[in-house]
Amino acid sequence: MKKIHLASQFPNIYRTITESKVFKKLPKVKISPSNQAKLKEIMFFSKIVVMLIIIIALICGIAVFSLKTYQYYAKAQQVLAQEQQMQSKINFWQSIADKYEGYKDAYFQMAVLDYELGNISKAKRENKKALTLDPNFTDAIKLETILNK
Repeated sequence: MKKIHLASQFPNIYRTITESKVFKKLPKVKISPSNQAKLKEIMFFSKIVVMLIIIIALICGIAVFSLKTYQYYAKAQQVLAQEQQMQSKINFWQSIADKYEGYKDAYFQMAVLDYELGNISKAKRENKKALTLDPNFTDAIKLETILNK
């Protein structure tokens, strides 16, 4: 069998790293056993302090996040309640419009409420009905210009 010698991927350069002159000049400090115990105690308490600071920071972060989440939730509940209230008003005016078909104010009020809810196409239809009943209805004319923008 022939042995095949593969070239190494890394060069064969060996160097020794000598210590810096700065480190050679520093005197070695010997710590007495009583000082070692104090040093260990100081290190232990410093670790505890750092951990407590981290825990307090996390608790503060969680508290701020929880407060913001609660505020967003309360605002969402308030918006939902307003939408439900507006929808109940629309239902009321719809019942009036069904009962009195020629009552232009019912259609106009539904148009205004639908506009406030963001139902522009429905608001346009309701306002058109109000204008069909009274072409000179100034509030409906103003709302039509707003809806067409």
